[in-house]
Amino acid sequence: TGATRDAYRQVQEQTGVPEAVTIELRANDKAATQHSTGDDLPTFGGHLYSDAAGQYPADLNDWETKVVTTETDRPSFVAWYRNPSRATPNALRIAYQTDAGDWSSLQVDFLIVSRRDDGTLAASIVDPHGDHLADAKAKLRALADFAEAHATRFIRIVSISKGSDGGLRVLDLLEAHVREAVRDFDGAQVSALYDSAAALPYL
Repeated sequence: TGATRDAYRQVQEQTGVPEAVTIELRANDKAATQHSTGDDLPTFGGHLYSDAAGQYPADLNDWETKVVTTETDRPSFVAWYRNPSRATPNALRIAYQTDAGDWSSLQVDFLIVSRRDDGTLAASIVDPHGDHLADAKAKLRALADFAEAHATRFIRIVSISKGSDGGLRVLDLLEAHVREAVRDFDGAQVSALYDSAAALPYL
């Protein structure tokens, strides 16, 4: 029952160390259709919770819009999910330790469902994030660790940011040499990684 599930979740969340839990997708979703100004939000096709017309309203920034349009144009694309930004049961949450040593969670931006060559479905993590965010280095390292631990479960696990030339660059965290570069990086801003040989143009 729902009450039993909620009670079990409360016990899980009291643990002092991270534990693997299942994402609990809602049966349906409510989404805002207008900006705070009253203007209609743009809509995008292919979302997991699309309306009857196959559209989903979303307030995306330039990077996120580029990612969604690029991913939905891929021949293998099936659906996309905008991962909640808050640490809720409906979100994919990746644990990381802050500089102070406390546990927190990274909520990646997008999950992309695609069809493999053999016809089976699998997900990718596609995460466009800038280095202006708090604990950017710790979050990127946590995503690299997650990629290593769960590589067989995902088609891609990528982190995206702007390079110094203004174009989007991608770190493919399923590649061992990329994870090594992330773990070895000791600079102040992770943006340098996206200009390095470890990154490729996001296409």
